[in-house]
Amino acid sequence: MKKRLVFIAAVWSVWLAGCNGQTDRYAIEGYVVRKEGGSILVVSSDPQDFRSTGGIEEFYNAIFVSNAPARVKIGQKVRVWIDGGIAESYPGQGKAGKVLVVPSAPRDGASLLEEEVIRQALKKEAIRLRHTIPVIRAVQYDKQADTWTLRVKDAHGRTEFDVRIKDG
Repeated sequence: MKKRLVFIAAVWSVWLAGCNGQTDRYAIEGYVVRKEGGSILVVSSDPQDFRSTGGIEEFYNAIFVSNAPARVKIGQKVRVWIDGGIAESYPGQGKAGKVLVVPSAPRDGASLLEEEVIRQALKKEAIRLRHTIPVIRAVQYDKQADTWTLRVKDAHGRTEFDVRIKDG
């Protein structure tokens, strides 16, 4: 009986720690690629490799986050802490406990910020990206050409392409 109570207490402690809501570590860092009402779709740019466990080579974490602050905009890089659990769908689904916007640093000679360029690129390619989960793989600014180039990929790996945006 005593062993059983210790076991139940241990399981209960682990469960409470897991259900505690916010932890010290954010659940995802990525770009806001879609916004619908009070929800945002955040997609990581860094792939995870799950081949060693029988999974895919390039997996991009994506979470559709409800309860996001209204000030968060498409194109911004954010860190999101989840309040409660994350549904195991793809993209995952969870309620924001905290959303921290990672400020875009100005690029040498550019008049636009990275987040503005991403917003323009996603709008420009809205039809192409309509039924995808877009991954912002890279954002580069060419000072001499005064042009931004974004590498965009469908998270499911069907397409990958560049979008060019003229600065200013």
